[in-house]
Amino acid sequence: MKKLVMLWKRPSSDGKTFTYYLLYNENGKRRQKSLGHVDRRKAERQRAQFERELRM
Repeated sequence: MKKLVMLWKRPSSDGKTFTYYLLYNENGKRRQKSLGHVDRRKAERQRAQFERELRM
């Protein structure tokens, strides 16, 4: 099964920190949603939850 939502780890402008984003496709348009934190496990959990919501 194809992943509908991908995680993107974006570096900040100073290059010292980063933030996770969710990338997804909605009605043919690429969308991104900032998660606002750097916790990888929490980001993966949020990605799976968001993908379940899109599939319903």
